[in-house]
Amino acid sequence: MRPAFLIPLVLLLASCSTHRYVASHHPNGKPEVVLYLKGSGEDAVKVMEKVYYPNGKVEYVGRFENGVEHGQWVYYYENGVKKMVEYWENGQEHGVHIDYAPDGQVYREITYERGRVVKEVDRTKR
Repeated sequence: MRPAFLIPLVLLLASCSTHRYVASHHPNGKPEVVLYLKGSGEDAVKVMEKVYYPNGKVEYVGRFENGVEHGQWVYYYENGVKKMVEYWENGQEHGVHIDYAPDGQVYREITYERGRVVKEVDRTKR
């Protein structure tokens, strides 16, 4: 016999799980847009999104909170080298946005405060 508290606990954990949904495919059949959803049915909310190049490598990955961009978003060149990193807070860019050259070197940094650019450093102009 199972303790009565285990049934609600199992139901709670099951409802909190995140599931993967392939929203679209490239013509070659590989996934293009993959959404990670929490909850089910009409109550499901997007918590993460991954977009892929036709070769199967990640183009970008980002997170959502309360339906808007939140946290770190990372973009990649088609060969897998990091292209850009940006940070979001409640749907607005916030923090240091870093752009990378195809060789992986940082070439620009832009600092945002609640969606406004407050500082930009372009390393190509040195």
